[in-house]
Amino acid sequence: MQTNIKCFAKRHIGAINGNDIWLLVFFAIHIAYIALNVFFPLSSGDEKSVLDIVMRTSAAVLVGYFLSKNFASEKPSYSTKPRLAVQTNIVGITGLFSIVLILVVRYADSTALPYNSIVQLRDFYLAAIAFLMGTSK
Repeated sequence: MQTNIKCFAKRHIGAINGNDIWLLVFFAIHIAYIALNVFFPLSSGDEKSVLDIVMRTSAAVLVGYFLSKNFASEKPSYSTKPRLAVQTNIVGITGLFSIVLILVVRYADSTALPYNSIVQLRDFYLAAIAFLMGTSK
């Protein structure tokens, strides 16, 4: 039984390309955020609730991608090209940095929100998701 599980894991984990790995990292952050939000919700009327909208929207986009047939399909990945692999990692790191900063601002005790910076980080994060999805297959 364990050999069947190992074979299954090797076959399917090996089909996940760099783009999908970054998207899985983003999705794991979203799952952790949702779990944290259950225990530490914002009070009603808190101005940081605009950050929750960004998180819910991007989580819905990621779920849609993972439910699609593009996720971990048997097609060869574009990221086998060295230049695109480097570009994928740069975009992934940028997206990760952006989402982490958004979450730090979300849970910080600061009362003033730097809206211009948050909007820019949101755009970076959503552009990273769009790039990773668009170049995935």
